[in-house]
Amino acid sequence: MTVPFSVEGELESWADTLLRLPAGVRAALLAGHPEEAVRLLAAGGKRDEAWLTDVVFHTRHPELRGRAIRRTERALAQEWRDLRTTVVHAALTAPPAPPPAPAVPAAPARPVTDWRLRALRSAGIDPAKWDPDAGFTAMKPIVERVYAYDMDLFNHNENLLWAGMAKLAGGQVYRGLSVTQATIDAAAMTADQVVTADVLITYAQSVQVKLLFAQRAIFGDLAWQHQAFVEGGLPALEAVSPAAPVDAWRDIASGDPGRVRRGNRALLRREQEVVLAPFYASIRDIPDFDQIPKRMSAEALSPVTGGKPFRDVVPGGDITVFADRWKWIETDMLPAYEVLTPARRRQLVNAPLADLAARRWPPG
Repeated sequence: MTVPFSVEGELESWADTLLRLPAGVRAALLAGHPEEAVRLLAAGGKRDEAWLTDVVFHTRHPELRGRAIRRTERALAQEWRDLRTTVVHAALTAPPAPPPAPAVPAAPARPVTDWRLRALRSAGIDPAKWDPDAGFTAMKPIVERVYAYDMDLFNHNENLLWAGMAKLAGGQVYRGLSVTQATIDAAAMTADQVVTADVLITYAQSVQVKLLFAQRAIFGDLAWQHQAFVEGGLPALEAVSPAAPVDAWRDIASGDPGRVRRGNRALLRREQEVVLAPFYASIRDIPDFDQIPKRMSAEALSPVTGGKPFRDVVPGGDITVFADRWKWIETDMLPAYEVLTPARRRQLVNAPLADLAARRWPPG
């Protein structure tokens, strides 16, 4: 028997619930600021105290994978009740803090939603048509526009090293999406004769859709920041702090090579640790005896010429685990990227996406 919660069955797939939360909410939860996460969710219309408590509670206890608390787990039940009273209810009923009076009259800051729309327009993407559930074949033009946008950002300002790396990494993402689509198409042709074809299609579609949702989440979190920086410089991002990691952008804006690298590394770590974590967790949760993470880890290649495969840098590692993935990035991929001459980096970033996917490096 379980402790009765009003949304008891709603978080059965905790990884899927977490990955569909807004990036700002996930960042607040993972940074240990549940009150801020509750306020953000409440501002978006989520005010059910039991549901909000479940979200905060299961962030603290990912090992439960969203299941309800059992009657024998009295300490967990008491923790849940305490969270509802001291965190969720308190955050929902706290009066809003009065806004500080500006020292001098200032023009209103452009909101994040506006920057996000401007980024979408710059990329040529209609948000109403960006539906990862539709699959790679339908979403291929949008996938390509995302990485073309990254390339354009880098070409506009070569201190935007994250954008250049995103274009290179896009080659391997594109390769992975193409492989899953080829698997789906091949299995569909033999579905009448091979009993495992439906299972193979289900697994490949699941991975493909998660990769597409991950791409959309990265764009939603980082594209608007780059758009604001390109159009409005550092002040545009300072005006919407703490929605953006302003310290990282101050480093990038400094123009100092060491600080520029540090700022871009901070953006990359945010992408990997905050934005992508729930998507990789959902891949681990696919009931396939961990065969998909093992295959991904064995086949992951560096998007940078001269970089080593994941399996060589982290033997026996799991690419869906942040610590293993970051070790690969920090000790091999980033050094290989940062050591490139500006001319060679420019040449690689501007290579066609299909060539990057096939690792057909331009001569140089």
